[in-house]
Amino acid sequence: MLLLLLRRAGLLRIHRQAPQRTMSTFIHLHTLDLRVHDSPSLFISHDPSSNLSNQVNHFLPVYIFDERALDVSHLPEGSKPFSPRIRPSEDGRPNGAQQTRAAPTSRVAQFHRTSPHRLWNLLEAVYGLRDTYRRSGGDLLIGYGRPEILIPQLIKTLGEDHVAGVWAQKEYTLEESNMLKNLRKSLPGKVKLQLNDSKTLIPSKHLPFDPAKQTPDVYTAFRKRVEGMGLTLGDNEMLVPPVLTARWSPSKIFNDVRVSVGKKRVNLKSFPDIKLEGKGWIRSGSEYDSMQAMYSALVKPLLDHPPLAGWSSVVKSSDEPPDFHPESALPSEGGSEASALTRLEDYVGHDPKSEEKDGENDNDTDRRDSVWLGGAKAKTYKDTRNGLVGEAFSTKFAGFLALGTLSAREAGWRVGELLQRVGKDAKVRGNVYWILFELLWRDYFQFTTLRYNHKPSSLFDIDGFAASMQDSHEHERPDPNDWHKPNWDDPNDPARRWCEGKTGVPFIDAPMIELRETGYMSNRSRQNVASFLTKDLYVDWRIGAEFFEMHLIDYDTCSNWGNWQYQAGVGNDPRASRQFNPIKQAHDYDADSEYVKLWLPQLEGLPDDIIQTPWLSNKQIKDYPSKPIVENPQWKKFYHKTPGKHSKNKGNGGNGGRGGGGTYRGRSRGTGTGRYGEAHRGPNQ
Repeated sequence: MLLLLLRRAGLLRIHRQAPQRTMSTFIHLHTLDLRVHDSPSLFISHDPSSNLSNQVNHFLPVYIFDERALDVSHLPEGSKPFSPRIRPSEDGRPNGAQQTRAAPTSRVAQFHRTSPHRLWNLLEAVYGLRDTYRRSGGDLLIGYGRPEILIPQLIKTLGEDHVAGVWAQKEYTLEESNMLKNLRKSLPGKVKLQLNDSKTLIPSKHLPFDPAKQTPDVYTAFRKRVEGMGLTLGDNEMLVPPVLTARWSPSKIFNDVRVSVGKKRVNLKSFPDIKLEGKGWIRSGSEYDSMQAMYSALVKPLLDHPPLAGWSSVVKSSDEPPDFHPESALPSEGGSEASALTRLEDYVGHDPKSEEKDGENDNDTDRRDSVWLGGAKAKTYKDTRNGLVGEAFSTKFAGFLALGTLSAREAGWRVGELLQRVGKDAKVRGNVYWILFELLWRDYFQFTTLRYNHKPSSLFDIDGFAASMQDSHEHERPDPNDWHKPNWDDPNDPARRWCEGKTGVPFIDAPMIELRETGYMSNRSRQNVASFLTKDLYVDWRIGAEFFEMHLIDYDTCSNWGNWQYQAGVGNDPRASRQFNPIKQAHDYDADSEYVKLWLPQLEGLPDDIIQTPWLSNKQIKDYPSKPIVENPQWKKFYHKTPGKHSKNKGNGGNGGRGGGGTYRGRSRGTGTGRYGEAHRGPNQ
């Protein structure tokens, strides 16, 4: 059964094309797949069912900190950073499409492309992966620079005839796919690059359509097509089981995850003996052979040039990692694979029979009536997903999925198992199912990016995907020439005040402060701040997307930029002009103002009926604007409201669909027409 699904997903076709050599080393380049569970490369190189496994003697995993995403200039002989090269579009439009090169600073606003929080999270993932390989009897080779330069050098060191090939995860985004194309071109003639289809919940070859040509332009159409395959855990169904390449005990995941391949529990093959040559490699025992030393080198450029409003208050210096913020809504386990599996266990739980089989997945439908351990949070997910405070209201899988420390198929299969156990309780089924609903949103943005990748930077162009869509509701789309162009030197510039959390609208400012302080913002808040920036302030949506890229620990290129397009009216939203009413949203989702008080404590003394509209108090509040930067007439009908039974307090689900009400049509600044509708949301956070 597993082999059939692997073949259908395209995972077993690859190895049979590899040339036969003796004493071969299998190289796997880790990118956004920082895990050993559900690893096609480990399966292909180790499982006896693979024709390649008996030709491979050594398994060599590699991770390279790419100088185009991080400033590596403080590492030995590290390249100096460069800025994006920008070439205006041929039509001469001031905000038209741009061709750029990847750099550690963003294309439009020149923001850093990471933060101390994001950097430390990445390091936890990379060094946690190295610990797992070492625990399993192997190792992880770490470098910095450009993979397309370092990997060929590594092959030369090993000897071309002793390398079985190079494997990596298939990526859909511009920079990652360009890197893989360059790597493929740079490999010696006999060594080939093979790509694993391991990023998405549903393998691309398992879809009922060609995603490169036929991914629907509307999410609902996509979801109905894939769910039409079936949600049970059987053959030819939507969910594909993860590949069995690791084992762990759910009761003691930390220090327990290790490589163990297939039903025969094949151990990890040895790490080759390498005499590293040239620059760009972290050598064992060297000064930078530790997570702390690497952090100190990579964070220094960030601390030397802090962004607007600075970094989090828990970021002290380059000599120590950022503390975990005491008010963070994220789980405190960190960013490693062990942390990801711990969160999956905490939120979804597991079948004890799987534990008896050391985590082995199968399609035993007789388990439907068996006991399920845990899963209380998953059983209320849809009801709580719009929450704002605490770690339990949503899965918090997004950060782990973004770095690949958690496989989407591992998460989806576990949720599918729970869905089989909950029986006929419609409410519980609806709550559990909604996790799959959100995982499909993540897939949707990946496959939409794939479809429109013929235009190299369509994900990043100001016109968005809508410019390539047949039915793009052009009359409702914004005119890029009208976007506000920020003057960062002006303290009252609307884009700057948005970034600093000083708009004067508490339900907008609180999440912006939370983002800076913790690296996280809830999905409900993301929709509101994005709508405010693009529909109330009419600022170029790409500035918001780049600001999120800098700060969000769970940053995923496709989901982040796809969602910003959606909110700005240039993406996949069939109703491009929808606009959130932050005052109504505040009453619906922060009815007791707990969230606003948490991040804006200076407002605590205000009466309950005006804390979300402090400008009505006629008082000068310390360290807070006396008036909002803009005041939309549609807000006024919700002034002076106090919590009532109608409120969706504590983040309860709302009106079905993709979230509660509180939107209005009309894009002009502060002039919404007052037509309220359903608010949509992006992938699971």
